[in-house]
Amino acid sequence: MQPNYSNFPRNVGPDMIVTMDPTTPNTFDNVYFQNLQKGLGLFTSDQVLFTDQRSKGTVNMWASNSKAFQTAFINPMTKLGRVGVKTGKNGNIRRDCGTFN
Repeated sequence: MQPNYSNFPRNVGPDMIVTMDPTTPNTFDNVYFQNLQKGLGLFTSDQVLFTDQRSKGTVNMWASNSKAFQTAFINPMTKLGRVGVKTGKNGNIRRDCGTFN
């Protein structure tokens, strides 16, 4: 199943924003996974989550069970929040993600 690229605007600048979930772009929900089941993944790397047998079961579970998705999201996000922010000379806010300032 190939993603539907017909919604992509042509010849746009690097500041163009395209929503990863065109169905419910302003809601934190499991529709992103339902879109993968329909072949509507924005990026090939997203769509592979559904086509690869190692992750397809997780996509199906989260697409059919919003509570399971939200519960699975809580723990890693909580851990990420404990990482801490590097500041001053220990940090670097990149102007270009591919290079250090």
